[in-house]
Amino acid sequence: MAVNIDTIVLRFVKMPLHRPFSNRWERFEEWTKLIVEVQSEGRSGYGECTAMETPYYNYETIETCWLVIQRYLAPILLDRTIDDPKQVADFFSHIRGHYEARAALECACWDLYGRIQGVPLYQLIGGELRPVKSGATIGVHQSKEELIGEIQQALEAGYHRFKIKIKGGWDVEPLETIRAVFPDIALLADANGAYSPSDISYLASFDRFNLMCLEQPFPPRTLYETAKLQAQMTTPIGLDEAVVSLEDVRQIIELKVARIVNLKIGRVGGISEALRIHDACKEAGIPIFIGAKYEMGIGRWTNIALATLDNVTYPSDVSASNRYFRQEIVNDAVELVAPGMVQPLEKPGFGSTICWENLNQYMTQEAVIRR
Repeated sequence: MAVNIDTIVLRFVKMPLHRPFSNRWERFEEWTKLIVEVQSEGRSGYGECTAMETPYYNYETIETCWLVIQRYLAPILLDRTIDDPKQVADFFSHIRGHYEARAALECACWDLYGRIQGVPLYQLIGGELRPVKSGATIGVHQSKEELIGEIQQALEAGYHRFKIKIKGGWDVEPLETIRAVFPDIALLADANGAYSPSDISYLASFDRFNLMCLEQPFPPRTLYETAKLQAQMTTPIGLDEAVVSLEDVRQIIELKVARIVNLKIGRVGGISEALRIHDACKEAGIPIFIGAKYEMGIGRWTNIALATLDNVTYPSDVSASNRYFRQEIVNDAVELVAPGMVQPLEKPGFGSTICWENLNQYMTQEAVIRR
């Protein structure tokens, strides 16, 4: 089935958070996303750009993505015919980097294709209609009491894994506190590259916390140093920012850098590359979980579809919408179908429709690009 995109709409949407969130770089009380709409003969598909407002996680921001889509990617897409959404990634293959921007458009095309075909996204990508385990992400807190309180709330909701953000000065003490109160929960410590290779001995001592995973201890492009740390730890190391392509995964496998991969659709350039990475990890015996960056409903449902693939064996960052946002931009907010469990929707595409009242209320900028 041939699809020709005739219009692309870009929108910035700034949504207030349910509670403030802090990572190693900054504190958020609201979150701005770039929402991409692709149109073909009156039908629409939607993608959510996962880039952040600041260039700390990686070099892309929502503003660079807007520019790259508007100036470079949109003209390419508007000039092509899509017979299969897997083609879209190839359309952009000569663009260096800018994976988050490419992924936003590619995800919108997958959603449009599913809606036209009447097929849900999870089915299009080879997943299945089943509940998947969800984990809760806990930011950097100002006190140990606040930290324990948020974990307790998530535990009562049935979440299966607890990821806490760590950095220098906020690592050993919170981990000791958590293990004193919750000795048996599945605990993941996410550093977002906060440490340097000189900290190998220090980080190796984290084995005593019985972590499910130590995620991205060093910055990207430190695979050899990360492999040295993994060789000294029984705790599995998981990689996030270091994985942007299938080639990265091949190097990780060859060098025995890590034992878990955090797979983010935006970071790797879209669903097609995410599927290739999933399959390579499965063949190598490396389990994955689906990561997130405070997605709104479009991105969250897309992540849930990916989380139904068979090598996603760890709880993923796909918790209920109301853990993070006060309102949603889709008409079906993500909700738990059982304690700590979510499930994809059976309707076509990512499964829900846009709540235009909320999207228009929180939209701060819009651009329409036509053929």
